[in-house]
Amino acid sequence: MTALRLPELQERLRALIADPETLAGPLSALEAKVAALPIRGDARLSSAERVRIYAAMYVARLRDALADDFPALRHALGEEAFGALAQRYVATHPSDRPSLRDLGRHLPGFLRRGEVAAVPWHAELAQLEWAMVGAFDALDQRVLAREQLGVLAPEAWPELRIVPVDSLRLLALTHAVDAVRERLLAGHDAGAITATRTLLRVWRQDLVVYVRAIPQLEMAALRWLHRGSTFADLCGWLDSVIDADQDATHVAGSLLARWVEDGLLVAA
Repeated sequence: MTALRLPELQERLRALIADPETLAGPLSALEAKVAALPIRGDARLSSAERVRIYAAMYVARLRDALADDFPALRHALGEEAFGALAQRYVATHPSDRPSLRDLGRHLPGFLRRGEVAAVPWHAELAQLEWAMVGAFDALDQRVLAREQLGVLAPEAWPELRIVPVDSLRLLALTHAVDAVRERLLAGHDAGAITATRTLLRVWRQDLVVYVRAIPQLEMAALRWLHRGSTFADLCGWLDSVIDADQDATHVAGSLLARWVEDGLLVAA
């Protein structure tokens, strides 16, 4: 056997451990691959069986990482079905980064494409839980406080910059999975779930991630704000979309007060 340099040995062993066939394929096929590596067996376990143990541990660790990020989905599916989902998912989307932080980023789409048997709201539940992961990990920013607005001169209001925090996530869904998630994490069944248009904003305030259902106008305004705007811009945009009998400045002020209370805007 030709001696391998350590980096090459590590890479080949890593590839074996991460290969789904190491667990799913016949042991004889794995033995042929392991034979080229300086891995010793003993009376209890062959070299291939030793590698298979590490492969099982690797899959279990990935499954645990997904369970941490998608706790309500795990409750919805049950332990056995969630384990099977995790195994199918990592076979299609193996961990490709040093950190497991991004492992679940493809899971909502994986469910939406019907890669496994799942009801439609499972994908949206995964989408919500992944948005919560993103909100929690987002950049920490100093937020606009009510006190700052209180001392703002009247002539400065039109140019006040209104910028959402990086943790903000906006979701347009067809099921009220926010309520479903609460029921599941409280230990209850998901219950009867019917299609109902649901608009959610997800964000982090201090160290807590919040989820709130919002009306269409607020959703549209927050999406528009991502372009970057001033208070005058917001008033002008609102004037073009609200009813003629509504005052755009009053509506903008109400939205602004709500967003400041929730820590949703970056301090100027």
